[in-house]
Amino acid sequence: MTSTTSRFRIPPSEMEMIQSLLGREPSLTEEAVFSAMWSEHCSYKSSRIHLRSFSALHPRVKAGPGENAGIVQVQDGISVAFKMESHNHPSFLEPFQGSATGVGGILRDVIAMGARPVALANSLVFGSLRHPRHRTLFQRVVEGIAGYGNPAGIPTIAGETWFDDRYQSNILVNVMAVGIVKDQSIMSAKASREGLLAIYIGNMTGRDGVSGAAMASRGFTRDGDDLRPQVQIADPYAGKNLMEATLEIARRGLADSIQDMGAAGLTSSSTEMAGRAGLGMELDVSLVPLRDPTMEPWEILLSESQERMLVLATPQNAETILEIASSWHLSSAVIGKTISDARFVVRKKDHTLASIPISHLTDNAPLYQRPSVPTNRTPNSEAAPSMAGAHSLSDLFHRMIDHPNGGDPRWIYRHFDFEVQTRTVLGPGHDSAVIDLKSPSGSGIAISIVSQPHACARDPYRGGALIVSKAVTELAAVGAFPLALTDCLNFGNPENPVVMGEFQEAIRGIAEASIAFDIPVVSGNVSLYNETDQTSIPPTPMIGVTGLLPALRNRISGHTKAPGLKLAIVGYMENMSLGGSYLDWILEGDVQEAVPSVPYEKIRGLSSFMMASSARGSVTATRAVGRGGIVRTLLMMVASAPSLGFYLDLPKSIEPLGFFFSESPGRIVLAYSAEEESRISEMAKEWNVTFLPLGYTAPGVWTIRFRNMEGNLKEWTENLGVIKSRFQRALSQFMEELP
Repeated sequence: MTSTTSRFRIPPSEMEMIQSLLGREPSLTEEAVFSAMWSEHCSYKSSRIHLRSFSALHPRVKAGPGENAGIVQVQDGISVAFKMESHNHPSFLEPFQGSATGVGGILRDVIAMGARPVALANSLVFGSLRHPRHRTLFQRVVEGIAGYGNPAGIPTIAGETWFDDRYQSNILVNVMAVGIVKDQSIMSAKASREGLLAIYIGNMTGRDGVSGAAMASRGFTRDGDDLRPQVQIADPYAGKNLMEATLEIARRGLADSIQDMGAAGLTSSSTEMAGRAGLGMELDVSLVPLRDPTMEPWEILLSESQERMLVLATPQNAETILEIASSWHLSSAVIGKTISDARFVVRKKDHTLASIPISHLTDNAPLYQRPSVPTNRTPNSEAAPSMAGAHSLSDLFHRMIDHPNGGDPRWIYRHFDFEVQTRTVLGPGHDSAVIDLKSPSGSGIAISIVSQPHACARDPYRGGALIVSKAVTELAAVGAFPLALTDCLNFGNPENPVVMGEFQEAIRGIAEASIAFDIPVVSGNVSLYNETDQTSIPPTPMIGVTGLLPALRNRISGHTKAPGLKLAIVGYMENMSLGGSYLDWILEGDVQEAVPSVPYEKIRGLSSFMMASSARGSVTATRAVGRGGIVRTLLMMVASAPSLGFYLDLPKSIEPLGFFFSESPGRIVLAYSAEEESRISEMAKEWNVTFLPLGYTAPGVWTIRFRNMEGNLKEWTENLGVIKSRFQRALSQFMEELP
């Protein structure tokens, strides 16, 4: 009689599938392999069907989903590799190591493509900093990101944060890495033929991270077992050595294919590399370099110890690869080979521990069409009653900038070395970061990383489209156009039909927007089961978009210190909805407006206008209208100059709350010299973009004059020093309380 009770928490229904596929009960080692490869984290069994909505088809795409990272060509002979991944569960359990290993893992994904990492970015979501636990979590996560990126010599140049009680029991730590590779050095994770040797290089294997993929594929319980042993341990110095060794191997053309030993460790890397080519893999676990010789075979296969790569190479190149690993003080060994029989064969010397058709681990893994509940949360009307008389503009703005969500993020990025490698042209604090390709063309790569948790919670479909449009607008603000997109889709329990409905709608929005803007989706990650005691996080997709800045000399800063510059807003002005905005979140339900739809054609026109303005050098500084609306955007623009403010005198009547605090997509604030105004105005007409003068930058002044919809003249004045002081301390005051 067969048993459906699993030693590795495989559901009974899936144990029956495994027994049916094998025609027998699995061995202990085989069951461990199935538990990892059929985990949500590795198999994408709840999401694969829906991810087909994304398209990577584009002439500039050189590697898409299925590889370690996506690659797009940026100019003749040079391409960019990039990817985004989550380390949510490990970071909640052990924040320093969880976030540090997240950085190390995403770097190795880029390195495995033959690309040298040149930039890191992150998107972090935590519970309220009023709670001491989350202050500590946040500090340790930031220190963990810095603790890997800084010693590895990779600049962290962009990021964003959000604090919200809805994430009190499940934080989100998403990291993006970008690398540069010459086209002739691009690697693949697909074996080319049988008879290739499987060469292990990197740190020795230990028990840290055993079954980490399975742990990341289920929710938490408050009284659950201590899962900390399943969190990996980072070693950035070994990571740096592994990077140099791997890149040397790729540059010298010694490898057939390379893959990081990430989720499910040696098991996933070996089976996937062979399986993509219809081949098999034979491994001998007795040859794997071990920190602990008492490790069981299944532990060796499932360990996620960090800083390890699997290289497939011809026998004649094996000795050279081993010598390179030794020269970088790395452990290395030939541990197996590709075989023509498409099976995963695991041996310990002469004893066979597992023999599984690889298709059973990959193609035949469960694929679920989970039940879902529609999540259309858009009101029937786009309009909403005015709340202008219900709230003081000044009081609302103070509430916004007094909260860490609206405050100065410098406490975070001062931990990061964002100028190492001397490529950083625009770093943290700008709409998009920009790095120098250091090529004869003089061009650069822009990076925008975006999530809008509240908008996605209000309306996952429109929220998904909004985050793509926000990234496109942020790239346009620095003078860049989008190349390709990576995503990290953070959701709760997919077995909950409401969560599955949110997931499907968010994907629909992201896919629609990426097609509308002609942006291929080349890589990504799905993080499900972000829940504790059956309470899931709100839908929180995050995206990273790379863009091309054709000439670095034409980049546009997001800051200005110059008084007397004219200010204007350009873009789509027809919808000033507050739905899904930061103000909507602050007011906790008072706003009944819809999350705004995305005017794709208008944003494409705005991007073209900004490219033309950048090329002509007409604009001194720009910022896309983002969190908090126009007024906070202006504050961000002048934040680096302590005594600089602005004087606005609006030329038309407005509805104040919508005009000042809406985050509707497709608008950019410009700062420029007075003599450029006529030229900018004409270009706006040429691209059918609305151009509205606002006022000018001024020392020591914070004054806004406007007429409301009844035609009454109003003046909103603030003490500039007080505003900037509150803005600067909104986040740091919480963190300074820590020892």
